[in-house]
Amino acid sequence: MRVLFIYPEIETHGNIPIALTTLSAVLRSAKHSVDVFDCSQYVPEYALEEKNASQGIFKPTPPAPVPVPPRRDIKCLHEDLARAVDAFNADIVGITATSGTYPLGLECGDIVKKHFPDKIVIVGGIHPTICPEEVIAETSVDMICVGEGEDALLELCDALQKNKSINGIKNLWVKDKKNPQVVYKNPPRNLKDLNTLPVPDFSDFNDYDFYRPLDGNRYKMMNTDISRGCVFKCSYCSNHLLQELFSGCGNYHRKKDPHLAIAHIKQLKDRYQFNAVRFWDEDFTVFPAAYLKEFARLYKAEVNLPFVVYAGTRSVTREKVEYLKEMGCITMAMAIESGNYWMRKYVLNRDITDEDIIEKYRIVKQSGIRVSAYNMIGLPFETREMVFDTINLNRKVAPATSSVSAYLPYPKTRLAETAQKFGFLKTSSVYSKFKTDLDSPFLSRSEINGLVRTFLLYTKLPKRFFPVLKKCERDEQFADKAFPIMIGYLTNPDMNDAFKKINTLANPGL
Repeated sequence: MRVLFIYPEIETHGNIPIALTTLSAVLRSAKHSVDVFDCSQYVPEYALEEKNASQGIFKPTPPAPVPVPPRRDIKCLHEDLARAVDAFNADIVGITATSGTYPLGLECGDIVKKHFPDKIVIVGGIHPTICPEEVIAETSVDMICVGEGEDALLELCDALQKNKSINGIKNLWVKDKKNPQVVYKNPPRNLKDLNTLPVPDFSDFNDYDFYRPLDGNRYKMMNTDISRGCVFKCSYCSNHLLQELFSGCGNYHRKKDPHLAIAHIKQLKDRYQFNAVRFWDEDFTVFPAAYLKEFARLYKAEVNLPFVVYAGTRSVTREKVEYLKEMGCITMAMAIESGNYWMRKYVLNRDITDEDIIEKYRIVKQSGIRVSAYNMIGLPFETREMVFDTINLNRKVAPATSSVSAYLPYPKTRLAETAQKFGFLKTSSVYSKFKTDLDSPFLSRSEINGLVRTFLLYTKLPKRFFPVLKKCERDEQFADKAFPIMIGYLTNPDMNDAFKKINTLANPGL
């Protein structure tokens, strides 16, 4: 069979989806043909990176040592996709969709069906897994994958190739061919043993998209993971839903055998000449210390590349951090989310004290590993004072950089349902890390968006700058002019000169 995957990402490029590369490898190993239509080619190469740099989140970095691929106008997507489906002669069009990429994914499905009504369109990913009834109801969708797709998609391709029935394949919801109102809602299968998966296949993505900025450098960075799932149940995250959905299907949080994981990473390093690794595991320090010790030993001996991990402050220990340092970790990204204890405990379901967070950051910084902080603002019930609790906690732990997102109300999560219950959230959401969808009586949308824009500088600059930053919250045009001066102050702290320049901007007639 011939399967064309659509990756409907147009906010950024370079975040190569691990699940899609694994699906490609599974199908190719079974002699099926695969291609990828990558919508991130329609994102200007400077888009999100430039936005982050303008707010001081990214340092200026050298360009990638490979040519920037041609960027297409989004107006060309319809025609380009129809041409790609025709040229590849796809039997199946598979669309991977998060809640953020689902609207474009659905638009792509509509395009396929308009030009090729007989093509099979299947949608997989977190959004159809969480919202199956919504997605299967769309006229352009023939079937959805609820949960992990490696075995389900392979079984689908094999059945179609042999003209067998596809109506009973576990993990798939399939519309009846003669009567689309009839849907075969098949039960979930056992969760995948990660040790049976092949090495991911990155060959469908442009070489340029592997180059990622980090701390003023640019690395050809491998996206990989050695586990699936999460042990925690934060109210804003979909993991608590998935834990319930796949209860009885095996351990939700699984990890690879360290020897196999290292063998796969080494193969990817040698094949694609990566010079850094980004582990996308939900929480890299949740692994038992003995497992991490063995993985670190093997990684240092056989891979020995600098790498980045994401970690939760609740699972960090000095012993685990020592293993990460020894194996070459250059950055740990650790979530604070909110600096207000009441918000963390009762709204986010993250019961950890300020003192514990401060101590965990101290442990990582003492090891010499660069640490960055992840934060959210614009949460339900959050006030301006609570936002400044988050800013002040960031100032106390003093990470290398502090990134922030507006709260994203992912569907069916406990926090999204709470937001709807109290009237903070409209029915449909547009998921953007820079804009909020919340209608809060405590913080207006414009206040939240202004605080997102100024957050990093609030965490870094002397408090003498706070009145200027408050003006930047309200006036985006002024912020665009003032930010370069204040970001420059961070590297060359001449406060009087910075204030003189900003006052000239604020009072051009003086």
